Amino acid sequence: MTPISTAAPWPNEEHGRPKTRSRATRGRTLGTRVILKQKWTPILTGETARRGWQAVEAVSQALLSRNDAAQTHATTPQCCYENALLCRYLAAATNEQHWVNRAHTFLNEAIDDAQSLVPSLGLFAGLGGLGWTIEHLSRFDSREAGDDQDSNVEIDAAILRTLERGLWPGPYDLISGLVGFGVYFLERLPAENAIRGIKAVISQLESLARHTGQGITWHTRADLLPDWQRERYPQGYYNLGVAHGVPGVLYFLAEVAERGVDERAEGMLGGAMAWFLMQRRPRGSLSWFPPWIATEEPSDTRLAWCYGDLGIAGVLLGISRRAGRADWRTFAEGLVENCLAWPVERAGVNEAPLCHGAAGAAHIFNRIYQDEGDERRRDAANAWFERALAMWRPGSGVGGFSVFTLPDPNGPVVWKASPALLDGSLGVALALLAGLTPIEPQWDRLMLLSARA
Repeated sequence: MTPISTAAPWPNEEHGRPKTRSRATRGRTLGTRVILKQKWTPILTGETARRGWQAVEAVSQALLSRNDAAQTHATTPQCCYENALLCRYLAAATNEQHWVNRAHTFLNEAIDDAQSLVPSLGLFAGLGGLGWTIEHLSRFDSREAGDDQDSNVEIDAAILRTLERGLWPGPYDLISGLVGFGVYFLERLPAENAIRGIKAVISQLESLARHTGQGITWHTRADLLPDWQRERYPQGYYNLGVAHGVPGVLYFLAEVAERGVDERAEGMLGGAMAWFLMQRRPRGSLSWFPPWIATEEPSDTRLAWCYGDLGIAGVLLGISRRAGRADWRTFAEGLVENCLAWPVERAGVNEAPLCHGAAGAAHIFNRIYQDEGDERRRDAANAWFERALAMWRPGSGVGGFSVFTLPDPNGPVVWKASPALLDGSLGVALALLAGLTPIEPQWDRLMLLSARA
């Protein structure tokens, strides 16, 4: 893969807009110009903003130092390209060239060690994630004449070989499966390989779809589940979470249908939405949706992105806008209202990360507020940011944030340091930046919360 070239420093400029410079390049550049979404406004003020900036600085310095005992995995390719993402958004927020240079360094380290990612092609922790990051960060630039080398052609080829070899044997989900491949190729549009890849993903989803009396859906086989779930659900289940389930398929189909890449997407979307909306639990339930549908009675979820009404609400709002469906929008708005009314003590939020923590809840409410309006959503975002910062412990974890895990579902909680995007400090810092600055957090396309214009 072709390395990413380093941009020359820029002088300060009015409004923080850096100048681009003519330069010879190898591959794509991570240059100096970023397109801002004009309606994106900072929501954090006063003491919360001050502490937010302190936390962002602590996380960024911890990622750069690499000498903390908590950083045992910080030099893996996944962490390197995720670090590059934070550094490039810090560059846009602060107008400081050294963050651009750091982004180059991290991304090139990931490229140099890309072979270690090959066992996984997924969007998270795989080659797809590296390729998505390269593509995403290249769009911060003004593309220069003659800069037509494509650093991602090898990743395209690896994913296409897998998709076109036969029926995909792995998960269909966002994290490591078909939806994640689709999100990678959506970021690559309008490249010819991207169109080919999207069509291949649609074909795989079409082959794996289950047609029921309620509509179209996708089943998660037992052999794809972790051990404890496989024992509990020997026939598998229908997953309703954004990270691993049907909402990811819905989002992908909606974007493909809107862009007109594959005519099959619109029909599949209608059938899949019909099935999904039918899974709403009875009125009076805390959560409208359970984490999955299996043989047991459906249970409540947390107020979270990975499994929960809040992540689903963010995805469904985007789908309803793209599809122009007033009925879907009404449903999604009702789901947001349920999330706004959710009792904090029953939210199940005990840590900060994006995946299922306070910063994740804050960011989703912030994204919904910025896209849809309503000050109650802004207030909810602020409240969750304050809860995330209340969990900040300078000197611990990675930049002050730790996460807990259950090595044994029946054992004790173990707190650990994680620098990762979804379940670690890096994602918390990115969410805080989105609350502190007018830079639109376009990185949340990875979470299906926004789309390229």
